[in-house]
Amino acid sequence: LVFTSFSGSHQDAIKKGMGAQQPDAIWEVPYIPVDPADLGRTYESVIRVNSQSGKGGIAYLLERDYGVVMPRRMQVEFSNVVQRHMDSAEGEMTSQQLWALFEKTYLTIDFDVAYHAHHLFEEGDKQGIELEMTVAGERRRMRGIGSGPIAATVNALSLPIRIDNYEERALRAGADASALAIVEAARDGVAGVRYGVGRHANIATASVLAVLSAARRLGVNAKDLPLR
Repeated sequence: LVFTSFSGSHQDAIKKGMGAQQPDAIWEVPYIPVDPADLGRTYESVIRVNSQSGKGGIAYLLERDYGVVMPRRMQVEFSNVVQRHMDSAEGEMTSQQLWALFEKTYLTIDFDVAYHAHHLFEEGDKQGIELEMTVAGERRRMRGIGSGPIAATVNALSLPIRIDNYEERALRAGADASALAIVEAARDGVAGVRYGVGRHANIATASVLAVLSAARRLGVNAKDLPLR
């Protein structure tokens, strides 16, 4: 071990410094006076996460090890999830444990709804979608129209939520690349916003899954979905 940081403010500065550091430039990363590589070490232990850590260190580990780039407000949201987890646990969290918590928080659809397939179509100047879902044990086909696939999905499911922002990321390059779709959503009667995430090789499918993730996190139940 050469250098390590648990402090949230230090981790934020280190994350920014590592992102700005050019490969052949003079080493100028805050709180790390020497490039660990010059001492034959790796960067894996530079940032570690425990109950003192903030959003910067958590975001850094997920980006470095899993290619997950979270919007800033999502970093704050997930750091709160991590802090609640750390309140009931001791020690520190590895990047593998952070990823497992990320999957449980955002990538699990566990409110008696299962996605099977979708078909996109044009409806004038609008985007249409036909979803094949199982809702509360019943196989259904639902159609919706919107300004894009996400709005069409919300309308097809008659979801009581509003999508405020959408981003997509590539997790890997190459033929086997998978995409991460991230939506920021709100619901009347629920304070604040929640983020939903979908992961799939097809970005449209990832977007549908992200909408379902956000709906679950905003307290939508299978009984809230239409019987059609």
